[in-house]
Amino acid sequence: MRSVSLELRLLVALFALCAGAALLGARLSGGIVEQQVEQAGTERLRGAAEAFASQERAEIEKLSATLDALLSRDDLRQAFVARDRERLLALAAPLFETMRERDRITHWYFIAPEPDATVFLRVHRPELRGDKVERVTFRRAVETADLGAGKELGRTAFALRVVRPWIQDGKVVGYLELAEEIDHFLGAMKSRTGDDYGILVKKRFLDQRRWAEVLGERSNTWNDRADVVVVDTTTFTEGIIDYEGDLEVLPDDGVALGEVVRDDRAYMRGIFPLRDAGGRKVGGLFVLHDFSAEHGAARAAMLRSFMVLAGLGAVLAALLAALLHYAVFARLRRLERRLEREAAQQRLPPGRVVELTDDEIARLEVLLRRALFPSRDELPRDASSPGRDG
Repeated sequence: MRSVSLELRLLVALFALCAGAALLGARLSGGIVEQQVEQAGTERLRGAAEAFASQERAEIEKLSATLDALLSRDDLRQAFVARDRERLLALAAPLFETMRERDRITHWYFIAPEPDATVFLRVHRPELRGDKVERVTFRRAVETADLGAGKELGRTAFALRVVRPWIQDGKVVGYLELAEEIDHFLGAMKSRTGDDYGILVKKRFLDQRRWAEVLGERSNTWNDRADVVVVDTTTFTEGIIDYEGDLEVLPDDGVALGEVVRDDRAYMRGIFPLRDAGGRKVGGLFVLHDFSAEHGAARAAMLRSFMVLAGLGAVLAALLAALLHYAVFARLRRLERRLEREAAQQRLPPGRVVELTDDEIARLEVLLRRALFPSRDELPRDASSPGRDG
């Protein structure tokens, strides 16, 4: 079996080295591009927490402005001070329907002043009254004699509450409270950003029985996760909105959870703590950013880099191959042919390896051995010389 030409072996090694370098360079450049894409995605995730806070501030301003308008109505104040519940409900009910349809306001309370601090009228549930109010937002309004606002976790979901004292002749005659559920927050945010969101809440802050009553047996998700439940989400893809860590120890700037690929779509995931009005970390805002386009662009950039580097490597390898051929191997072949002619003229014995190899160095070595160290046993005999017998 003939051995492979040394020039061919060098060419194969050279092209393999260039291809490997091109692949490595493409992976490095693609990794840099993908890292930049992921950093941009992470910043997008962090922006979601600020978007949620901005949405909350805007809703508080809306509720506060509405509350101020209601506090300025003399007819409501007179009915409340007179403790005329029927007249107060008759005045408030049509206003409440308008606010619910137009502004998504879902709760309206008239609360007696301290030390009673009980609900005089729930406009949204007039049959329920007389319970003492101990919510953080209410206590803040009492203590500051000003606005108390924030989101508070009820038995099944968050509600954004705004409370303000009702003052007449320098005296607090009661408190007015408006509230709205925040289930529309996520939909509004998705319409602006295109991202998906979910709110996870620790089970210990919720009422399991009430949760089951609200959702019903078919939609009850209480047992889906160990210690948290998803109280609101904009996506229902299985396993996407999930977090196995402890929500109460989430850092304030949140945690990026890396990427996940589902159905040829690439997503960046992150979660940020949600605090109630009392400052407790009771849940988390889960953010799902679809960065398939950016992910695909990074892959395409890596492929383009590989093609460009492979092309450059091939050109470089071809130039080096040509240089080796003309500077080394072409000269070796000329020297080989010259030695073959000299050996033929001097009738030197043939080397046994010459016909068995394409290795230029080996062939040259055999030819040099023929010229410098010919075997006497292989030298042709002179017909005129006497034999051993004499």
